[in-house]
Amino acid sequence: MNSERRRKELADFLRTRRTRLSPHDMGLRVETSRRRTPGLRREEVASLSGISLPWYTALEQGRDIQVSEQVLESLVRTLRLNDDERNHLLVLANHSILPNITEDGSISPALQQILDKLGTYPAYIIDRRWNVSAWNKMTSTLCGDFNQIAEIERNILWRVFMMRDNKARIVNWENVATMLLAHFRSRYALHMNDSWYQDLVNMLCDRSEEFREWWGRHDVSRNSEGEKVIHHPQAGLLTFRYNTFTVSESGEFVMRVYTPIENTGTNQLLEDLWQGSR
Repeated sequence: MNSERRRKELADFLRTRRTRLSPHDMGLRVETSRRRTPGLRREEVASLSGISLPWYTALEQGRDIQVSEQVLESLVRTLRLNDDERNHLLVLANHSILPNITEDGSISPALQQILDKLGTYPAYIIDRRWNVSAWNKMTSTLCGDFNQIAEIERNILWRVFMMRDNKARIVNWENVATMLLAHFRSRYALHMNDSWYQDLVNMLCDRSEEFREWWGRHDVSRNSEGEKVIHHPQAGLLTFRYNTFTVSESGEFVMRVYTPIENTGTNQLLEDLWQGSR
């Protein structure tokens, strides 16, 4: 089942990359009035990549065939994939090493101490399933006590797409959500053997129109940094730059730290909020 899902992901990814390119982009002369296919046709991709049409068609149909790295690199060039998209293609085609998953879900006291020492900087640790596993006091002050919420509400994707209060507070919500989803898609490809990932995707597709539409685009990115603007009911407008750091050898856990952007007043607002919560 997992291999079938991976082949379907590969097929859908190739199709979405193909349809975003026009013949004009590739220097092809075509009769546009007779053209119904959006983007490139399969035969055009096959020809430009130097592979047979039946072979490429089999890829887009999710058939169980072996593909050499040389063929994949030809597709990378033809479809004009960026570095993140190339990596995603190799992972889906099993030409990239998949992670060795461990089951240890504990956070060391030293990591919790680091979180606590960050003071007014909100920070938390998420596991490979994107669930918040540890956090500091400022995170609780801004987002609520994670000890008091359902397990699914600790999931970063769920919080961004399904929790209305949290969603409404993010001023640049669409930018944050699309970047987050593209990064998650890259991680999803690495963990397709974990049925939990597909269950989460299915739930979000059923309940969020935005998630369902954007998931169908197959956008991918390994970028885990960005800006986030939050309107907090007590503190006001808070503007952050967030950075993500791997904090375990296996890559099971990452720490995300929100740093106030200078000259936005966020530092002082956080200080006031911090003092008021003590």
